[in-house]
Amino acid sequence: MVSLDDYIDDDGGDDEGGADIAADFAALKGCLQALADAIASTNLAVINGAQGDVQAATQRVQASIGALKRFHEAFTVLKSGDEDEASEEPDEET
Repeated sequence: MVSLDDYIDDDGGDDEGGADIAADFAALKGCLQALADAIASTNLAVINGAQGDVQAATQRVQASIGALKRFHEAFTVLKSGDEDEASEEPDEET
């Protein structure tokens, strides 16, 4: 398994690119964790529903929705980074 911690730690350099890369890796890590939580909660909701435990299934569905909201927030950080990079590229039409 590869650890992203080596890439997330900022070495305190003068360039702003290192901080952007660290923020992207942190957002990516958050996205993946939230997505894994959503999948696990959804699977547990199905299992609880099949067992007839409606209250537990409802709680798992709510946890899944919360995890999907966290995923969306973390993914927004990644998308805003892509938009920033696109706006920094000069137009070569001239």
